[in-house]
Amino acid sequence: MDTDSPRAHTLFALDHGAYAQPLGAFGGFVAPDDVTRFPIGRQLLASTVPDEVRDRFARFALAWDVAGFDTFARTPGKVAVPEATIHRADCVPHENRCDIYALNDSQWFHAIATDYPQWFRLSLADDGTVTEQPVARVYGSDYGRTERLDLPPLAAWIMGVPRTRLDRADMAFSACVDTGAETGEPAIHLAVHNGHSDQLSVISAEMESIAQSCNWSNPYDPEDLRFDWCVPASTLPTECAQEKW
Repeated sequence: MDTDSPRAHTLFALDHGAYAQPLGAFGGFVAPDDVTRFPIGRQLLASTVPDEVRDRFARFALAWDVAGFDTFARTPGKVAVPEATIHRADCVPHENRCDIYALNDSQWFHAIATDYPQWFRLSLADDGTVTEQPVARVYGSDYGRTERLDLPPLAAWIMGVPRTRLDRADMAFSACVDTGAETGEPAIHLAVHNGHSDQLSVISAEMESIAQSCNWSNPYDPEDLRFDWCVPASTLPTECAQEKW
């Protein structure tokens, strides 16, 4: 089982950055659902103590190898486990990508090798399912009030706020919602009616502030937003300029 591998695509470790202690790796990619396929895998992700993690990882690696899924690989020397600090990641070529599972302060994290590698916090449910929450996602000030809203009611909520903040009785606001079913880019297109051209910059800035306060952003992946937003204009929503923030 204990063999060297020229390239490992899934690494298990204790901690990250300069304090990382690699436990071992596999030649292929091992997703969280793969880990929980075996009872010992679920026990591994339920572990919160380093010594317990070392023991359960060794048994998981043996089971994974014996079952014929992949060959366990030693990790000689110092293996780089990136820090979890927020930064914008450069796109990593597919051949250089590596998934990383790391236990830090009694919590499991998963650095997933996507176009923009980032850390996720793992949560193991009683039924053995695993959920992942991006560590770096940042929520706006109004997100708590709107987090349970789907895009259509969220658009209505966003439209209702400027009526109070701007106090412009001569203006009307409307929205066109694209759920992103075809493009993968959910969008709320907002429009201002009866607005004068010299007022649009102020109105747009206010609408952007409102939209950002209930959206989320991900510094690791600039494309990971709750929704894209179209800058308001004094035209119908379907005709507004496709300027995204």
